[in-house]
Amino acid sequence: MEWHGLLSEDLVNAAYRANQEMAWSRADAISVIELLKANAYVVLGVDVWLPTRPGPTIPTPFVYDWQLRAGLRSGNYPNAADEFVRTFKWAPSDESHRGMEPVFNITAKRLES
Repeated sequence: MEWHGLLSEDLVNAAYRANQEMAWSRADAISVIELLKANAYVVLGVDVWLPTRPGPTIPTPFVYDWQLRAGLRSGNYPNAADEFVRTFKWAPSDESHRGMEPVFNITAKRLES
């Protein structure tokens, strides 16, 4: 991913890696999102993973992700990626993941000038 070159060594080292993709803890994911915004990137999506080996576990049967949406926003849907990451909680009925620490995989694209 072209934007991975913007990451500090600390953020690269802190990342959970799965093949060519990376995901971060809540605090580090927010730092990545802020870095992207400061460098004219827009976050298109955030996926929630559990950092397992040999690859990530995608929590199911619930869908835990965020996508940038155009138009009117629902009061229940975060307006921005950093808001989604900051406020993320497991669904109340999701007893199998409660207490587990998620990592956040980010998809971003450079804004066209």
